[in-house]
Amino acid sequence: MQTHLTCNVEQYSQRIKMRDNVDAPREVEHFANFAAIKDAHAAGAALEKLGYTASVKRRMLFRGTLRATQEATVDVETADRMVEEVFRVVSQHHGDYDGWGAPVVQA
Repeated sequence: MQTHLTCNVEQYSQRIKMRDNVDAPREVEHFANFAAIKDAHAAGAALEKLGYTASVKRRMLFRGTLRATQEATVDVETADRMVEEVFRVVSQHHGDYDGWGAPVVQA
């Protein structure tokens, strides 16, 4: 998880250079991969209880990719909170967190 948290600081710096209004809410997407699609669905259900919108796509026969979204700002504190929350749920369901992304909102 530490790698993802370090990336939040780097992404924040890049967003500031692009004149992103990091305090403006926007749809933030989180991605994770699972060896078993049932685990992806379980993680999605757990994240929905935390206020995320989740969808799962099948990869190969049994694998799944989870996309979880939430309206949020992208300041470092909020990004860290979301990463910790999603990472924990994904890990509890035997998945691999793949990071997050969000559109730039011009300041």
